[in-house]
Amino acid sequence: MVLIAGLTTFVLWPREEEKTPPQLASAATKSLRAWRGVTYAGTTVDGNGAIVGFRLTVARDGTAYGTLSRDSGALAELAVSPERTLLRGNQQWWFGHEPGSADALANTWVADPPHGVTGLAELSRLTPAALADALLDEDSDGSSGADKWRQSASTSVNGRPAKVLTDGTLRIVVTASAPYRPLSVGLPGSAEPQGSTTPEPAPDIGDARTAAFRSGPPGGAVRSAGHASAAAGEPAPDPGLSSAVSEPDKAQVQRTTEAVRRVDAKQEQAEPLSERVAAQPDVAVQATPTPPLCTTPSCTAAVTVTNRGTAPASGTVMVTVAGQTALNSPVSVPPGGNRALTATARNVAPPGQTIPVTWSVVFYAPDVMGDDPALVKRLADRGFRLNEPMGDQRVNSGPPNGKAVLQLLDAMTPGIGPRTSPLLRKQRISDVGQTVANLVQQGAFEPFYELVVNSDNLKLSDESGFGELREKTAQFSDSDRRTLQHASDLARAGHEVVWGTTFKPAGSTDGYKADLQDLTRKQTIQRKAVSGSTDAVVNDFAKAIGELSGDGVTPPGFSKVAWVDIAPNATTALVGMDRQALVKELKRLKLDKHCRGAGGPAFDAAVFTTYPPGPDGTPQRTNSVFTCNELLSRAADHRKYIQNEMIWKTNNDPVWFSDNYDSIGRRQSKATAENGVGLPQLAKDNENNWISRHELPSAPGARLSPAKSVGPGSVGDRKRSSLLDKVADHRKASVDLTNAERKFRESRTAASQVASQRALDKARQTYRKELGVKPNNSSIAERLGESAARYHVVPKEFPGAEWISLPKTPNGADMFDQLYRLKDGELLIVEAKAPSSGLGWRQGKGRHKGKLVQQGTREYVETIIELMKERAEKSPRDGKLARDLEEALKQGKLRYVLVKAKEGGGSYAGATLRDCDIS
Repeated sequence: MVLIAGLTTFVLWPREEEKTPPQLASAATKSLRAWRGVTYAGTTVDGNGAIVGFRLTVARDGTAYGTLSRDSGALAELAVSPERTLLRGNQQWWFGHEPGSADALANTWVADPPHGVTGLAELSRLTPAALADALLDEDSDGSSGADKWRQSASTSVNGRPAKVLTDGTLRIVVTASAPYRPLSVGLPGSAEPQGSTTPEPAPDIGDARTAAFRSGPPGGAVRSAGHASAAAGEPAPDPGLSSAVSEPDKAQVQRTTEAVRRVDAKQEQAEPLSERVAAQPDVAVQATPTPPLCTTPSCTAAVTVTNRGTAPASGTVMVTVAGQTALNSPVSVPPGGNRALTATARNVAPPGQTIPVTWSVVFYAPDVMGDDPALVKRLADRGFRLNEPMGDQRVNSGPPNGKAVLQLLDAMTPGIGPRTSPLLRKQRISDVGQTVANLVQQGAFEPFYELVVNSDNLKLSDESGFGELREKTAQFSDSDRRTLQHASDLARAGHEVVWGTTFKPAGSTDGYKADLQDLTRKQTIQRKAVSGSTDAVVNDFAKAIGELSGDGVTPPGFSKVAWVDIAPNATTALVGMDRQALVKELKRLKLDKHCRGAGGPAFDAAVFTTYPPGPDGTPQRTNSVFTCNELLSRAADHRKYIQNEMIWKTNNDPVWFSDNYDSIGRRQSKATAENGVGLPQLAKDNENNWISRHELPSAPGARLSPAKSVGPGSVGDRKRSSLLDKVADHRKASVDLTNAERKFRESRTAASQVASQRALDKARQTYRKELGVKPNNSSIAERLGESAARYHVVPKEFPGAEWISLPKTPNGADMFDQLYRLKDGELLIVEAKAPSSGLGWRQGKGRHKGKLVQQGTREYVETIIELMKERAEKSPRDGKLARDLEEALKQGKLRYVLVKAKEGGGSYAGATLRDCDIS
């Protein structure tokens, strides 16, 4: 009887009825309304169209604390009390909004920044109740709000089954079982939907559920400085966002409240951003020579300094003429006041002749222009009027030009010198000045600065390129912004790129103009940014394909890449799809039709940027890469395509590569997988591209002798020792910056982001002090190994070795590190490595074609010799050295050694020497 009763009880136990999507959405928003606050971790788009990552906690009353971040290490702290908003950004943050004042604003608190600066609307509209209102109108009559929700996918968040719901515009991820809590939300941005390919119609963009997020603050909103202010009553930028959401515990809410209270109390005198900018020195200077032509032994000019600002101006008046310093005088001028000075110079004209001279005058304010007076003087001598706004003053009426602006002007005009014609000088200064003004106006200064100053990658075919840049930056779309950011990323990784101007291949009269030309990978990229519906994605992809096929776009031998950036707050359901769901939808949308043209596929790679939820629900920016083979395939197993995609990204997606590999291609973690497939081990092919080590069979690996230590004390020569210490110090600065960037990207809380941001700023400052604008890539570490070999190990262990200069190769690879001739006539090949580097693998040539060969082996030596032979026709020296090496190898008179520098931090610590068996 007991057994029967127990069985009966089990059978009759009521089973929870599965809820419909409308019921799930309703239950999730009901749960949300009861939360004590919301913790967000996601992305939004600021007033400049830049993608901003954010991590913040918003309490029920609107009190909020957290961080905002952009690429390139831009970060800001945000503290919101019921009375005001406070923001503290680093220098990179202000590059995107106030580059002329970035140094002055860096790491200081400002009050009530415009919504366009943060990318977020009033934080009171992100409270639990306001978020619930945006997702579902509980006060609507019956089914008007709830019935539009449908399930678009199933997923898992932190190991918990969940369902993805959409109404065609909004998205929400909800736990699949009670209590049906929201895990992730997607709210649309400013773009109006342009139709939908989803079965259900999209809701009216002005319906009650999003009305609160569409209206602006009373009296209108002000966009970020440099943009026109919104008219009274004009809506604020939409707070579209894609974010994981969770309920903070009581302790977290308390910490948030205390942090805001602490900041609010300490920064009681914090000024609004507009007042901080207005308080910057604003000085006009003018020099009036008397007489206009210098005919006397000495000449004078009356110099007038006028303070047009609202604060006292202190600095130095610097006047030069005909290469002379005519005046270098400290000056202090009160607001609205002026000072009169006299500058005197010698007449340098030959007796009996008169020559035109230009008086260069500038008021150097270190607080604004930075701590490099030589930079200021250099630009003034080139003809820039540095105390006036760059370009058209109607659109750039901001403060004086800060250090970052001056650095960009300097990097763009190294060709201006004493012999530059007045006409060319005037045109170049006009083009460059207006380009910089445009970049500030468009909020695109930051990536262009990275491209030109920090990467030294301004590629112009001829003088007309400056005019092209001026025109390109005058009108700036989100697509332009995304492309420029990608160009900056590629440049920092060592790629040569052409952005904004026409590319003319060497020896060709034909020009090619595209969104981006990657000269290193020989790719033409047409890129579109979409913030609207699925129809917009389809249409813009077709536009990119059409442009790639047009005349004067893709150079011969370049592959074609069509790239669609779907904004994190786009209305299309594609934005939240992972790779597997995305490829199915692309096939359903018949995008494979672009693969069936009479001339073959219209593209080589199609890239779609989406923001699917990661393991914890946080949207992860993901670049999914597809080829026509995959779009036309009906195969269910896409493992091979995923592997191919990862190899493509190792070569073409520097951000993804640095997240997953170190500079020499070693995996950051062997356990990392993407779309269920582990990261491949890498090798190099014959074009210096990364390939999978498992793609080809491997020849036998290197056989090395025991390591012989060569201590730093045996360097001997003090000059060489100093050089090696300097190279080691440079490597440390490079490694420290790389590690700081990685820790910043991996930060998962607001507190850890603040700490890692400070470490990153310090590492970046040290790096720039040590290495200036040199891109931070593997060449810095490689130089330590090369210097250890050349200046220490070889002279010490092989006395009398004669250095043999090796020809440069087109791709920087396909050559030995170093070659010497020893006293007995033997040739010595040196493989030079940094402390953390190992012997790499590459694709073989000649009789080793179809295999991977490792450095330090006979097979590798024969491969490099074969490559040198192939270059012999264009480079006779390659051919001669190849013959010498081949003969030495046959006669057993070729020696191959590995020199590896030791780890010593910022000081040289010696190296190890090992023989490589190539018998």
